[in-house]
Amino acid sequence: MHESFHDALLDADSALPSGLTSWNQTGCERRFAVYRNNVVTSLIDVLAGTFPVVQQLVGEAFFRAMGREFVTLNPPTTPIMALYGEHLADFIEAFPPAASVPYLADMAQLEYAIQTSRHSANCEPISADRLAGLVVDEEALTHTGVKLAPAVQVLSSNFAIASLWHAHQSSSGADLSQIRLDQPEILMLSRPALEVELHIIDAGAAEFIRNLNQATPLAQAAETAQPFDPVAVLQLLIQQQVITDLVSFSFSKESEYE
Repeated sequence: MHESFHDALLDADSALPSGLTSWNQTGCERRFAVYRNNVVTSLIDVLAGTFPVVQQLVGEAFFRAMGREFVTLNPPTTPIMALYGEHLADFIEAFPPAASVPYLADMAQLEYAIQTSRHSANCEPISADRLAGLVVDEEALTHTGVKLAPAVQVLSSNFAIASLWHAHQSSSGADLSQIRLDQPEILMLSRPALEVELHIIDAGAAEFIRNLNQATPLAQAAETAQPFDPVAVLQLLIQQQVITDLVSFSFSKESEYE
């Protein structure tokens, strides 16, 4: 019963669930169709709230038609609707009607990352005194790493998705005249206050941040394949209040640097 109800709920071509009845034993098909439409419409509304720029890029009619296809194939797996749409970027990548907008999947990936950063756990930034103690001790850099806030994410794209996203935040409409859409961009997401912020960074900085997130001492994390300015990146991390702790690797990865 539960499986047939689930299948019929998202597939208009499915037969009515077995055992379905109404109070007067009439109109089951019409009543269930209304219920099904309300469920699907509500899930598409959730997607529209999470992926507003994706919707702006293709228009509301196209987005809702695409959303209906996505919802049918990808029902929610958790009651937390704020996290619904995790696989929309992959779906768009394989959705032939979206092929004319080659950066659409990357924008969906960015907007879902923004959503997860927005709803990530709150963390207190490390005190300035503890950071200062680390900076003056060069030896400590070889065995000390930093713990970054869960909101920190690094994304890479073959398109100017950060610039495109910023352009769509204007209340007067997006101005794309100054954006080279085929210009690759790498960006870091952070949430120093209530809103998620996007920062365009270079490849070396991205590798450094990824290394830090993989529990690597600062000196080792700075050994990247691409040149970058580690001081500038650390200043950005401090300014964004995303360094939440120091971790010493002298004895164990869990022991704290003093």
